[in-house]
Amino acid sequence: MPGHKLFFALRPDNESAERIARVAAAEREARGLAARLRPTRVFHITLHYFGAFAGEPDAGLVDLASRAASEVVRPAFDLAFEAFESWGGAQVRQHPFVLTGGQGLEAVRDLRDALVERLVAHGLAAPERDYEPHLTLRYDKHVAAGWPVELPGWVASEFALVKSPQGLTRHDVIGRWPLQP
Repeated sequence: MPGHKLFFALRPDNESAERIARVAAAEREARGLAARLRPTRVFHITLHYFGAFAGEPDAGLVDLASRAASEVVRPAFDLAFEAFESWGGAQVRQHPFVLTGGQGLEAVRDLRDALVERLVAHGLAAPERDYEPHLTLRYDKHVAAGWPVELPGWVASEFALVKSPQGLTRHDVIGRWPLQP
């Protein structure tokens, strides 16, 4: 049985994911970079990462995370991206090429903070690292120079708990929680 990653995420609808992919591929090609991206079915913005598990994620953790998520009350929001960036230093084998956004992703940060607050209230540890919302488009062997972009994202109307079997480029949604209209 393959291992799994477990995380909360915002996921674009199919039309938005395809639009983002078309723009990203065209932008990369215009700069002489490989245009091939990850499959749009796995496009997402991670809100909270629980980690990788040798097999299935612990059912108790999934239950606890689901209960915490059900207590999050936030409004739906538009999100937008402001830059293409390549992350990672010389020690990294695969450099994530991502979409980021300052003000365009501020509501994502707010939602993530509200979610983490509820997770901590249910006894889960607070994340140890800083949080920078982003959408990973591909992984490259080399760092590429970043550039600004004005790219609408989608209306975030829900967030999901996702289980991802390692190595299969697949996301299985365990649960969904709506944001207020």
